[in-house]
Amino acid sequence: MNTDTIKYIPDEVWEQILDNLPQLNPIYVPILLVLEASGFRISDTLLLKKDCLDLRKDGWWLVGDIRKVNYKDHKVPITEEIAAVIKAQITLVEKYSNDSNPEGFLFPNPTGKRKGLPITQTVFNDNINILAHRYNITDLSGEIFRIKNHAFRHRYGVKMINNGMNILHLQKLMAHASPEMTLVYAQKKDNTLRTEWAKAVNNGAVRLSLNGSVIDANLEDQAKENGLELEWIRHNMDSIRLDHGFCIKSPKLSCDFLDQTLEPPCIKNNCRSFHVDQTFLNYYKEQIAKIESDIEIYKKTNSIRSIELIQPKLQRYKDIAASLEGGNGIQGLSKERREYKVDERNEVHFHDQ
Repeated sequence: MNTDTIKYIPDEVWEQILDNLPQLNPIYVPILLVLEASGFRISDTLLLKKDCLDLRKDGWWLVGDIRKVNYKDHKVPITEEIAAVIKAQITLVEKYSNDSNPEGFLFPNPTGKRKGLPITQTVFNDNINILAHRYNITDLSGEIFRIKNHAFRHRYGVKMINNGMNILHLQKLMAHASPEMTLVYAQKKDNTLRTEWAKAVNNGAVRLSLNGSVIDANLEDQAKENGLELEWIRHNMDSIRLDHGFCIKSPKLSCDFLDQTLEPPCIKNNCRSFHVDQTFLNYYKEQIAKIESDIEIYKKTNSIRSIELIQPKLQRYKDIAASLEGGNGIQGLSKERREYKVDERNEVHFHDQ
């Protein structure tokens, strides 16, 4: 498998799937949502048990066996919303299928010869593709998107990499035996040369204000305000450099926006730890050109909603690119707003003990 052959579900297709989710047989809806949110293989998802939820101090986790690599009780973090979906499924199963489901499967067949046994991969996939054909779920070229079960797992990997997750962290979440397997999701150019980074570190750098406007930034000041030393950032620049900028967040703190998918979350949420310099200018120019090209395709297919969804992202990227070209930057939040929040400050203090 390589980056050219990954068949994953892109955002524009995922949006169409969500729009038509009410038309899908409700038996398959929670399976689809868990697949997309967890990165589990379809085989492992369909064999999840009713005791697959684990609530910790930091939130909900999904627990299941990964049979391909023989990992028992593999855990991945999930959102409150996905946990609620799973809890509703547990309630439904216990109400209608408990007697015929002695092994406690989360997704048992409710009727038929396979009653109480897990729903099969083929049946699930057939129903998803019936939905795609019946409700005209298409790719950017206007062709019906053929959905394969493993595409949900690929979507999870691509989504996490594009949102800035460290390769080794993603390797652990996806239960890959080696980082080489995870690297296929890193669909981005190697743009981390130290000399270029060092020259541009305080030259024409930008960040986002609370209201999303683009203003000047100084990486050294920003590092101090986020509780980091600039030398630490220089030493670890490969791990904090994303497609679209630098994450200047303390490694002791988790990202508040990591589970968001439709746009780089640091841009969408005007994150105070987000920093962009001129080494990223070509990236934004390429993205602008791609988005504008996508919009032309959307116009031809009369995909009005897709255009509405993508226009704000286009404007944000144009603002950042214009500011970088003009030597301006992103300053954004006042010093008080950029300091740790109370719970973050307590968390850092706890880790330092």
